[in-house]
This record gives sequence, structure tokens and C-alpha cells, in this order.
Amino acid sequence: MGFEETTQKEIQTALNYLREKTGKNNFERNKRVAEELLLKKMPRESCLAVILQEIAAEKLNEKAIEEKFGKETLKLVKVLQQIEGVVERNFGKIPSETLSSIILTISPEFEPIIVKIAEVSDALFNKEKIIYEKDYAQKADQIYYPLATKLGLTDFAWKIQDFSFRVINPQGFEKIKQLINKTRIEREKLVDEVQKEIEELLKGKLEVQVSGRPKNFKAIFDKLKKTPFVKMYDIYGIRIICNKEKECYEALGFIHSKYEIIPESFDDYITKPKTSGYKSIHTAVRRGKDIVEVQIRTWEQHLRIEGETYWQYKNVKKDKEFEKELSWERQLIEWQKSIGKDGRLGKKTVGKRIFVFTPKNDAISLPIGASIIDFAYAVHTDIGKRMEKAKINGIFVPIETKLNNLDKVEIITSDKVQAKKTWLNFVETEKAKTKIKSLFGLKTTKKKKICIAQKDLKKIKMAECCHPLPGEETIGVKTTKRKIILHKKNCPNVAKVAKDKLICIDFEQDKGKTQLKVIVLDRLGVLAEILSEVKNAGVNLTNTSFKIKKSGYAEAIFEVEVNSVEKLDKLIEKIEHIPSVQHVERI
Repeated sequence: MGFEETTQKEIQTALNYLREKTGKNNFERNKRVAEELLLKKMPRESCLAVILQEIAAEKLNEKAIEEKFGKETLKLVKVLQQIEGVVERNFGKIPSETLSSIILTISPEFEPIIVKIAEVSDALFNKEKIIYEKDYAQKADQIYYPLATKLGLTDFAWKIQDFSFRVINPQGFEKIKQLINKTRIEREKLVDEVQKEIEELLKGKLEVQVSGRPKNFKAIFDKLKKTPFVKMYDIYGIRIICNKEKECYEALGFIHSKYEIIPESFDDYITKPKTSGYKSIHTAVRRGKDIVEVQIRTWEQHLRIEGETYWQYKNVKKDKEFEKELSWERQLIEWQKSIGKDGRLGKKTVGKRIFVFTPKNDAISLPIGASIIDFAYAVHTDIGKRMEKAKINGIFVPIETKLNNLDKVEIITSDKVQAKKTWLNFVETEKAKTKIKSLFGLKTTKKKKICIAQKDLKKIKMAECCHPLPGEETIGVKTTKRKIILHKKNCPNVAKVAKDKLICIDFEQDKGKTQLKVIVLDRLGVLAEILSEVKNAGVNLTNTSFKIKKSGYAEAIFEVEVNSVEKLDKLIEKIEHIPSVQHVERI
């Protein structure tokens, strides 16, 4: 029995369980979304969680769900319910862009957010009577549309924006409907036909990726404020992505040889880029009674657009703590398409921050590991230095207590300064450290932190400290659990090990994994240039993480799989020569 057939049976089992526990029978929406997620190759746990989340949190039998559907399914159910609760409690009370960022911190993985976006999209599309109201549409438009856009879920973003527009502004929707005079199915069919024509036209001539989309009604409505409908050439859009710039012009020649050109629509932003750095060729052609815009660019140019300029283009409000990291994540997703890979690189953690609420429901963004002291100084320096007591979620706790995401914190202050030097042992933020040191006349010095990840070991495990590769001299270290960790022979940690625990082992694997740390001055397109070198080196990128600093620098960790240390050395050398890259090292 195949995966899809098995999951279909599990979906039905989950529906039966839901009906049994709720006494209700109308869960068609949950079934539809589960099946759509299944078609999109989402994990089985996602398909089951979107059904089981309908059980009220207070009635959730966690043990039973874990036994019947698995630990990961239960975890997803709880996250989905938490997202729903956060939106219900805070929508309209805090800025929507902040609420979107809070949702991104609830789970370290994108999976539950994608599930929620799919659910909202389906509810709007199918006009469900119970929830199909203006309030729901506004939540969809202000929270889930930006999230779908930020995560690159263009098909969901398209639906959410269009169908929420239909509810929020029915007159505007009807106006565009009459102007377009085609159903959604007809518009998608037209784009699909043009896409196939162009793929056939370029087949055997150029190696390209062709995609297309009809412009949604909300975007058309907004553009009408500046551009007359008869001059709107991008109602239907095709994008052609090439490997080299010269191929962009070759593709343009083929397009112009097949279709009638609309001369005034032509713009060559490759020869003359926009001030933002945007590069692409734009042209529009006539196909029967319809006009289709064609954009042609290279993969490197496309990745730039998926970064900073993407947010400007989509006019999505930004939360600076998250958007730069998300723009890197979008570029990584698009880069995978360029090498024919689907899905995401591992289970990506979004940022390293949490949101904590004040008694007035203001959301304060803090790094993971921050304490109440950090929170107090983030609210105001004076509150920090005069803090005497504190409550988390209504309960008095020591002020050095570390905070969890979505905690509500109340600070009780004194008339006198209460700050102590020892508070420095319990703070994470630079602001709190600087203010406390300044109060006591201490010099600000940065401490270096060295962290080595420890994971469960199998019989032979590659050392996390030095990541040995094929071609390098290695040595094994026997552990007390009768397991062996393989190190590079010159690894500093080996020198600390007793000789009777060392064992000679030849490294016979075809490939090995290691990590590169790249310090780079963040600028538009730099990630695209790094990824281009990774691709050209024939190295497999298996995971990434990155941290954008307020100083304008980015610290990126690339986990790579490579078949020789020589190949890795050449890659490091190539990355080091990229403008604005400050430092590259193997860790």
C-alpha cells in the first residue's frame, strides 16, 4: 500500500475520531484541506492535524491522540490551536505585521503555518457560511496573506487576497470581474496554454524554467488607481528564468518571433537596472484577443528579486527583526528550484526571537533566552533599573527568570534604583548589558561563546566539532557507551583524549558533511552569489541557518555534503572572493 493510499485511510480514521469526540458531522472543509495538503506532498501529520485541531483544546485527550496518530501529529494540533488562539486574542489590538511575526515564533518550523494558510484559503474559496464574514476576511487579508507572501506560498497568497477582497469590497470585486470577463478557471487555463506554448518553443534551444499566473482581482483593483485598464499589460503573466544573461536576450528573440509585440510595453532593466538593483526584461505580446506580459531574467537576478525588493514590490509591511531572514529563506527556496529540488532545506528555524506582552498588550520582541531583566530594559531603561518585583502570567517569579514566547509580564518598580551588578549574569540583550554596565561604570567587553552541538550517537558517528571529510586523516574516539566518534586527526579535542580510547579508522565514505560559517556585509543579491558558487562547485547544500545583525552584517551557516576536502577548499576560496564577504571558515 502506497504512502498516499495509507494517508487517505488515516484521514478517514481522523474524521471518524473527530465525529466521535465532538458529536458533529460537518467537517468537509477539514477533509478538503487534508486532501489538498496530501496532494502537495505535505507530511501525513499535517493532513491529520488539520482535522484533529477541531477538538476543543480543553477536551483534547493528548494521550489518545498520540497513541492513535503519533507524537508529531499531537504537536502540530497544539501549535495550530495556539496560532488560532493568538489571532483571536490579539487581532485588532496590536499591529497586524507584529501579529504575523508572532505567529512565526510559535513554531520553529513552517509546517503548521502552511497548514493554517491552506485552511484559511480553502474557507474563503468555498464560501463557508459559518466563518465567511467580513471579520474573517480581514484577518485573512491582514495576517495570512502577508504570511503566505513572505513564505513564498504564491498559490495560497493569490487565493487569500482575491477571496478576502470579494468579501471586504464586493463592489470593487464585481467591477474587476466585469472588466476581465473571464472566470478564474478560464484565466488559469489561458496562462497554462501560453506556458506550454513557450516551453515547446524553447525546447532544445535553451535550458529555462517557465511559470505563469493570472493577476488577481485585488492587484488589478489597486493598479487601476494609477493605470487605465487598457494600458494594463500584466493581467496575464509569464516568467522565464535563464542561466545566463545572453540567454535572456535569446529567449526574448524567440518570444518576439512567435507573438505580436506591443512596443510601448518593452523595458530592458538588465541593460539599465532600476535604482533598487532590479534586473529583468519586460515585454508584452498579443495572443488573439488577450495580452500577456513576459518577464525574462537569470536565476541570480530572480533570487535578488526574491530578497529585499520583493517586499517593496508586494507592498507588504515589514517587521525588520524577521523580514531579512525570511528574504534569505525565500531565496533558498527559489534556489532549490534552479537545481531541480523541491521542498525546503531541513526544518528551518525562523529567527531566534520571542514575543512577550506587557499588561497593556504591547508586544516586545526579545532574543530566545532573555530574562525579565531584559524585558524591563526593553520597555524603558528607567523601568529596568528601578525593577523590584515581577509577575509572569499573573504569578510572582524571580526577576532573573527566563521568558517563554507569548508570556505576559508585569513589572513592579521602586522609587529607588534596584539594579545590581549580578544582573549581568542573567541578561541576553545588548541594551540591558550596556545600561547595567553604564550604571556601575563597567567597561563593555564582548565575550566569545563557543557551542558544540551534541547529538545521539550511532556505532560510528562523525564528530560535530571537526566534521571529517573524505581525504582527511581521521582517528576514532571510543566512548563509554561502546560507540566511536570519528574526528580529524588534528582536531584539538583529540589531544585531550586518553590514548587507550583512540582507535585508527580509515574514512571510507563517499561523502561527508561539514559546515561553513560565512560573515558577510548584507546586501541585495549576496546570497544568490554564494549559492551560485555552491551550485557551480557541485556541492550539495543540506541545511542552512542565518542571523542578520543590526550592524548590517549577516552570519550564515551552510551545512554542505561534499566528496572531498579539496572540493570544499576550492569552494571556500570562491566564496571568499565574493564582494562584501568578510570571512569564511569551516566549523
